[in-house]
Amino acid sequence: MTEHPAADDDRLPHAVTQLVIVFEQLGAEHKALAAEVEKTAAKERRGTVNRMVECVAQAGHTLNHIVNMLATVHGLKVLGIDQRLSKDADGRDYSPLLSLGHPGETLYEAAGLLQTVAHTLGKAYTPTRKHPALARARCPQQMATVLSSLRAALESVCADLAADMDVEAVDEYAPTLQFLSDLEDHVCRTVPAQGAGPTADEVAAAIRANPVIARAAAEALATATT
Repeated sequence: MTEHPAADDDRLPHAVTQLVIVFEQLGAEHKALAAEVEKTAAKERRGTVNRMVECVAQAGHTLNHIVNMLATVHGLKVLGIDQRLSKDADGRDYSPLLSLGHPGETLYEAAGLLQTVAHTLGKAYTPTRKHPALARARCPQQMATVLSSLRAALESVCADLAADMDVEAVDEYAPTLQFLSDLEDHVCRTVPAQGAGPTADEVAAAIRANPVIARAAAEALATATT
């Protein structure tokens, strides 16, 4: 769970805020992948990157839908509308017109779609046999934010589900939360910066101090000048 879990009344706004961050940060990755498709000539490699573009785009489309759903759930809760029934002339519940609003059901559907987004992004970065090195984030900083914020949003939604209607929701979605953590570790790794290397004075000192290094340097220079 998050280090600073949202208060009961703030869980859904917190989830929406995190999903807005996810949506915004996905743009950099989608743009980088789309540009890579345009400059990739090899057909199979281009197909792999194009699949990644499509998966990121699909994740973005689904996020749009989820944010609208969570906003609806929050609004229904604030307004106190939850499966309201019509009334007959005597004031008794009248069910043939169905019910008005069901935030719990909508919230559960939203949690399922969050799970779908997680696995859609996972599909984007599934290594292929011929091009396993392509399964990495082009913008690792932004994608790390995407995956951590998506995890935070799902945690908040699960906490709200557990409080309202499904005490097992946290356990049910625990594998997806772990999947997002593993995916971040896998696709957002960056290559450590290379050191500047020894200075010219340090190289000269090493040659003077070690006859073996001196002979190797002389042979290298002789080879380079032949």
